[in-house]
Amino acid sequence: MIAYQHQHLQFSFLASLFIIATAASSCQPPPTIQLVLGNCTILAPDQTDINSWGIHIRVEDSTELCVVPSTVVNSTLLQSSEICDSDQLNDSGLIMTAAQCRSRRGGFITRSAVPNATTDGLELLNPGWTSLPNVIQYAADATLRLLTDTVTMVEVLITQGQQSSASHLGLAEESTLLKSLHDAGMIGAKSWGLNSGSQSVLYPREGSLVLGGYDESSLSGPFFEYDIAEPNLLNHRPCPLQILVSKLTLNIDDADQNGSYDLIDAASKLTFCIEPYDNQFRLPQAIWNGFLQYFRQHTNYSGALVSPSTYSPGWNVEPGLVYPSSFKNFNATLRFTIDNGLTVDIPYYELERPLRVLDTDGRPSLNTSYQELQIFNTAAPEDAPVLGKAFLSQLYLFIDYEKMKFSLAQQNLEAGGARPVSSANCATAQKLDPTAKGLIGVGVVLGMLILVLSIYILYRCCWKPQQPHKAMRDIPSASNPTPETVPKQPHLDPHLDPEFT
Repeated sequence: MIAYQHQHLQFSFLASLFIIATAASSCQPPPTIQLVLGNCTILAPDQTDINSWGIHIRVEDSTELCVVPSTVVNSTLLQSSEICDSDQLNDSGLIMTAAQCRSRRGGFITRSAVPNATTDGLELLNPGWTSLPNVIQYAADATLRLLTDTVTMVEVLITQGQQSSASHLGLAEESTLLKSLHDAGMIGAKSWGLNSGSQSVLYPREGSLVLGGYDESSLSGPFFEYDIAEPNLLNHRPCPLQILVSKLTLNIDDADQNGSYDLIDAASKLTFCIEPYDNQFRLPQAIWNGFLQYFRQHTNYSGALVSPSTYSPGWNVEPGLVYPSSFKNFNATLRFTIDNGLTVDIPYYELERPLRVLDTDGRPSLNTSYQELQIFNTAAPEDAPVLGKAFLSQLYLFIDYEKMKFSLAQQNLEAGGARPVSSANCATAQKLDPTAKGLIGVGVVLGMLILVLSIYILYRCCWKPQQPHKAMRDIPSASNPTPETVPKQPHLDPHLDPEFT
């Protein structure tokens, strides 16, 4: 009975400690937000289709937009209807229909339909935008719906200029979107992961954006980690994601003439900017010239590169190196060797495709009279090389602003369902709501009560000296026996004991 009581008390004591520890350290998996990145078709106010590429969001639960992840800006930048006014298009010398403009921009909002906000401080917050140069004229304090989650914050409205296509989902170092979501407890960390998918014609695939973490299923190898650049300028261009390329090789698989050419070698290492808002490779003048030389050598095309006016009225959102398809395909790959050992191959189907344009109704279409290389048709501005989504088609990108690190990993091109993983740990995860705090408080109080009760019972049963019962007081102490109380053993005669006979 006593042993049972001791076991019961030990169990109660341990259970109370467990309740307290569990309540105090209780932590749900930190939250993330996962969004689909890919072909984005939405309805214009006149119920016609807008065909774009990016992430589908809603503004004030009334206007649909397609937005593209961007480290150019900290604010989210939304296209406003003024951007497609015919007067503004004519002044810019652009020849496009209203439907082409809507699809190029991924839709737009009407400024009068969103709450106004002050523009104070927005130019300082977005140096990457104002350095292009652009002017911030208007801002909104609108609610954005990201799939099932909503957040209200200040957004910049793009009302003029031709330096961008779709709206920017601002994800630079001081991203107001990440801060707003983190402050609201909707993500556990100020971080994000990008599977850019593929816009190739042969093997297109959707991608994803995870806010607050990364998609584990998109990885096919380990992460290679890099510091986020501080300061973040690359040849006067703001760029937080910079990598040092120690070798860039152009490999050409030609039935008549194979070739392998180093565009960058160990003696001419070059820092590149990774920018997911861009699609194509933007190369500095010297490398651009070298690439063009090898292109002409293997395609036997010596004419001028095809200008956008040649295939008008089709509109090319981001013109690359275009040449007539009557010449043989380039059939080349690019191999990047990054300074810390990561190597990535950009296959031929990501580097070249039939010319894709927006027709006059704003629908994507292929003009098979031309081939297009995913190399921007002029040298990079400021000679600052940029790697866009064609490069990221083979790599997974993860950015952790809390550690000021970013990482690249080989991408799983056959990933199934996404498995978002938060980069936050339990100690720094989401803020607890009042209900969660109340439950933890109840658990701690209950555990303390059980602990106190267990200690009291142990004290009463085991530790407190017991007073002898009155009836037992006259019994002599067993430790001091008297001769009279010691029983005498009978004398045995061994001759009479049967055991001795």
